[in-house]
Amino acid sequence: CSSYEVPKTKAVSEVLDNLLAGYNKELRPGIGGERVVILTDILIKSMGPISETDMSYSMQVYFRQRWKDERLSFYLPNITQFTLSNKFINNIWKPNSYFLNGRNSKQHNITVPNAFIRLSHDGSIYMSMRLTVNARCPMMLSRYPMDRAICPLFIGSFGYTADDLVYMWENQVDIDPGVTLSQFELGRIEQQNISKKGKYGELSILEIYIHMSRAVGFYVLQTYVPCYLIVSLSWVSFWINRDAAPARVLLGVTTILSTAAIGMTVREGLPRVPYATALDVFLNVCIVYEMAALIEYAAVNYFTKLMPKEGGADEDEEEIMVWCRTCLLAFWRCIVGNSDYRIVSDIDMVSRFVFPLTFGLFNLCYWLMYFYLEVS
Repeated sequence: CSSYEVPKTKAVSEVLDNLLAGYNKELRPGIGGERVVILTDILIKSMGPISETDMSYSMQVYFRQRWKDERLSFYLPNITQFTLSNKFINNIWKPNSYFLNGRNSKQHNITVPNAFIRLSHDGSIYMSMRLTVNARCPMMLSRYPMDRAICPLFIGSFGYTADDLVYMWENQVDIDPGVTLSQFELGRIEQQNISKKGKYGELSILEIYIHMSRAVGFYVLQTYVPCYLIVSLSWVSFWINRDAAPARVLLGVTTILSTAAIGMTVREGLPRVPYATALDVFLNVCIVYEMAALIEYAAVNYFTKLMPKEGGADEDEEEIMVWCRTCLLAFWRCIVGNSDYRIVSDIDMVSRFVFPLTFGLFNLCYWLMYFYLEVS
């Protein structure tokens, strides 16, 4: 280094030593006088995961605070501020900021503690830290998966009341343009500073509310579309011959079990809430329709047995049983047509129209209620 830089570095070191000599980091700036104003700024670098089970969310942020401590003011020719590492932070007073609704927040320490200070000549301090914040996010899942979440973050001082310091926002909370979520779409961010009454006096608190709406595309592809296909498959039994009891019963039972399996898979990542979600309503209605299709065949079979047979019916049934002993002949009968095979129950005829029509009306009301209408 040059001969000029050596005295300059030595002068800065001497200034720092003099600043910390006799400095008491336990006492706030201006104690007994005006309260300290803590200007706060947050940049969100990434978000996620968001857990419905724990009702929590995580995000990585740059947490920045600015305040003034005249005890650290200095004068150096041609130097108005300098940047200091985390070691210097441990030697000065700090506002003891913490997240009131935090869970397992932490400061990053790789490769070194991710924090620094800029000290200005007038004693102004700018402190920035890189944190991973994990906080509680109460969710109301009655509209899941068409629901919206408002995740809060509360910032305050652990120990100081509003008589000692007050928090204020310096800038609007910002989100990095590259931040995306697989489950949610980010909306607006609300922020405010409030005073809250505590046990030992008023507390100054900063509040952030992050609005998010769930991305429903995944659930449409993985849950709704398969359920629509399974319910439609259960209606195929209305076109199967009423004498084919094994086929119709097996089809009905299979569709019910398939929908139940989808429901169990989807609910694995959800808490056991004491109310029905929108997805619960849909899955239960699908199962009701599939069970109704199975019960419909029971009614068809019951009334078919009660109907009086026309003359010669016994001989015809015996002939049909003989012809159906081979799959090839039975298939040939279906192709060329056989009135005995194509006797349709009146109940089946009505069900072919009633089931799709009522299910379509249900879906119209369902999507209007949960997706398009705002529900408080």
